[in-house]
Amino acid sequence: MSSPAPTAPPPGSPLKGRVVLLTGAGRGLGLLTVQTLLDQGAAVVANHRSPSDGLDRLVDKHKDRLRLVPGDVATDETAALLAAEARRFGRLDALIHNAAITRDQPLVRMSIEDWDEVQRVNLRGAFLSTKYAVKTMMRARYGRIIYISSITALTGNAGQAAYSSSKAGLHGLAMTVSQEYASYNIRTAIVAPGILDTGLGAAVAGPQRRRMTDRSLLGTGEAEQTAETIAFLASPAADYINATVIRTDGGMRY
Repeated sequence: MSSPAPTAPPPGSPLKGRVVLLTGAGRGLGLLTVQTLLDQGAAVVANHRSPSDGLDRLVDKHKDRLRLVPGDVATDETAALLAAEARRFGRLDALIHNAAITRDQPLVRMSIEDWDEVQRVNLRGAFLSTKYAVKTMMRARYGRIIYISSITALTGNAGQAAYSSSKAGLHGLAMTVSQEYASYNIRTAIVAPGILDTGLGAAVAGPQRRRMTDRSLLGTGEAEQTAETIAFLASPAADYINATVIRTDGGMRY
């Protein structure tokens, strides 16, 4: 059976002509964001560490606008390759750093190895992908970097010391990048989702997930809606949004 023909974005697509680089694209919120970006007209460079049937299906449909770059984003080689692949499209308008892992344990039982691996992927990966993306954006004197954080970066969460700390680190990174490169018209934004119906949120253990859902005024969030928010932040319509946190948690009880 032949593959579907490549699809061109419809006229008036909000991201038509934009090139977006996304890490952690293989499943969950990352995969939904890739689909949303493509639906809105963007060309996408998608990084994934593990095989992804979802990405393979998308690349069959969007051969002209989707390029896959497998690899560990916390390595210098992969981060450099991602920016180089975006330059093959001729530009890089936005980086979305979504790659993340968890190694949830009460702090006193957490191994040094688990702590270090969470920081390596979640925070070092953000540093490296940002470093190479910013170099490309500086040449164009334009860019947007969107960090996918978590409401736990703001509230903490029992059993997630490593994860919450790594996500909080993204906030400091984003605020610093926005100040260092404002003269190059490079902006940052942080998206802090609450408990979602897919990805890492769906993998949270039952009792802990119920506690988190009970704290949200609107319950479990739909990841598709957060993907739409991320896509908006990558669009020209969000050009005056900078150095701020967008909470997509449904509101929280305290």
